[in-house]
Amino acid sequence: MAERDEYMARPPHVNNNVAKANHWGEGWPACEEHDPPLKSVLPLHFPRHSVKVRSEIAELVSVLFEATEKAHGYHIRDGATWGYDCRAVLDLHGNPTNTPSNHSWGLAVDVNSDTNPRQLTFQSDLPLAVVPMWWDCGFYWGGWYRNSPYDPMHFEYIHPATAVPGHLAKARNYLIGDFMPLHNDTDGRALIWRIHGILDMADPVDNHAGNPNEPNKLAQAITQATAGAKQAADAANHAQEAAEQAAEAAQAARLAAEHPPPLDEAVLEATLERVVRRVLTAAKPEPQQTAPRQGDGSDV
Repeated sequence: MAERDEYMARPPHVNNNVAKANHWGEGWPACEEHDPPLKSVLPLHFPRHSVKVRSEIAELVSVLFEATEKAHGYHIRDGATWGYDCRAVLDLHGNPTNTPSNHSWGLAVDVNSDTNPRQLTFQSDLPLAVVPMWWDCGFYWGGWYRNSPYDPMHFEYIHPATAVPGHLAKARNYLIGDFMPLHNDTDGRALIWRIHGILDMADPVDNHAGNPNEPNKLAQAITQATAGAKQAADAANHAQEAAEQAAEAAQAARLAAEHPPPLDEAVLEATLERVVRRVLTAAKPEPQQTAPRQGDGSDV
């Protein structure tokens, strides 16, 4: 699980809880009276239950569910994920407040509540790139809540219905890979998401009062990220070259063991001759010297 500051920072100047202002009609407590048009969305691994959301965003939610699972490898679990619920926002103890929940408009989903709980201490197992993807497709993340418990399970749509087609097109691109989806948080392509998140934020882009002597924060971030990416690429290239050299050496050793070089018959014959001569020479007895016979004093 990642720490809170590892996730995309809260975009500035963003208002959530704007469903009524965006002309989505009435929420709690009048949501059931106005009967919002709902549609069921069935995530990949939901054999029994479905998630109900506004019909206008149903396809968008469905594509984002699929991209979350397929592109990021994050399993959305049955029994821990919900959508529409005509209720108010709940306090930390589960008691209703006086504020309508975005769930009462059918504009919010909660994903894997057991591992992304709503509490004062931040805890989430969402892959880092999932948050900017949902944000780019129109959803505010509950992990950005301030002055209230963290709610990392929660994603709420904060745009009018007219914005849905554009966000749906983006979601489809994430699903097919045009935005280079990550398979895990260690993927080097996470750099793209870091820069993408910075570009979505207005405040870091401008330096103070347009001072030309003050480095632009966005330029600094991109420069640092580019340098880090180059170092990682160089290290990867060196590692690949070393691996290729090791593979070539292993192949040569294997071939040498399977096909030893032929013996030179002339060399072998000369070597055997030297060995035989050496053996024969060592086995030949030394000649014995005979002592001269002593005379007996008579002439022959």
